[in-house]
Amino acid sequence: MRIAIADDLETDLQVAASKVRQYIEAAYPEAMKNFELDTFPSAEALLESFEAGKYELLILDIFMADMTGMEAAEAIRLQDEKVPIVFLTTSQDYMLEGYRVFAAGYLLKPLTEHLEEFSHTMGHILPSILEEECFISTTVNGEELEVLVSKIVYLDINVRHKLCIHLVDTVFETPMLYHQCQELLIDRKNFIECHHRIIINMDYVKRMEADSFLMQNGDSVPISQRRKKETKALFMHYLVHR
Repeated sequence: MRIAIADDLETDLQVAASKVRQYIEAAYPEAMKNFELDTFPSAEALLESFEAGKYELLILDIFMADMTGMEAAEAIRLQDEKVPIVFLTTSQDYMLEGYRVFAAGYLLKPLTEHLEEFSHTMGHILPSILEEECFISTTVNGEELEVLVSKIVYLDINVRHKLCIHLVDTVFETPMLYHQCQELLIDRKNFIECHHRIIINMDYVKRMEADSFLMQNGDSVPISQRRKKETKALFMHYLVHR
């Protein structure tokens, strides 16, 4: 699980990071082995680093200088419709604005004076995030690797007839067999086999074209003629029910 926090007040940023880490260590100690926490001193710094699918949770101060947390959230929603966004705020007056970006919750500052509300909000959001965390164990260059399923954009077979797993920020070849990955992914609601030995994660589809999917990373993934009708129906169902 990877979380990002953005706040232009250094003390508040460090307090938020500390409280998030302490909460996860206490409530979900098993999640700590795959836990990453990135902190940013401004909304602009976060947006420079942001990519769809990179984070499982964003915590944004709503009153940052220059670009506000709300403005950052609106920019993020253009790239990633699903990532939960929680706002840090000193006032409840702006809570209604969060509907525009489907805010998952609010944390009142200073956090040290609102720990009960903090625990309630985190306890509401984190279980669903952690439930979705599933890993595929494989080997890359002789080293054991656990791949977070939610980070898989698509997988295919390369010219060397090896399975390639395309993640948000990298691609690697693995000795794992295609059918092994297929068995693990194909029954998940967001994965679909659109072509012989190609499986995509529909969470990362930018748009469906006549004979291909354009993925958010810019890759074009083909749709076979034989699977086109079924693929279109499944993708439409996914869009309606996601």
